[in-house]
Amino acid sequence: MPVNSNKYHQSFLQYHIAFFTKNNIPFETKEINFIRNYFKNVSLSHEFKIMGMEFDMNSVILTIDCQTTHYIPNLIKALKGGSARFLYKEFPDSKITHGSSLWDTRYIISTENERFEQMIKQYRGSTLVEAEI
Repeated sequence: MPVNSNKYHQSFLQYHIAFFTKNNIPFETKEINFIRNYFKNVSLSHEFKIMGMEFDMNSVILTIDCQTTHYIPNLIKALKGGSARFLYKEFPDSKITHGSSLWDTRYIISTENERFEQMIKQYRGSTLVEAEI
């Protein structure tokens, strides 16, 4: 595990982040490949490291290492907003499939993996209940 340090501090900040598609619409393979590459480019431009990236039918789970200077809302905006905008530009038919929003407005973020897994299960359970209503 890399430790970031400078003359003022040492830090290790690792975040677990999960994004879900709006209305649980599954990804197509071309969309997964595009989003994977886009996220890698964002990590380079924002100078954080993606330690893990897993795609499910309708979600992506990231593990990222950050520095103390990173502002998490800006990273989330760059990842979610940019990926949707550029995906729709590259694949206009995806906008027809997913609608105007690719991502659900909610996301999960945690610094601790065990609690993160519990939060994902809760989220998936609540979306199943909402779909049944």
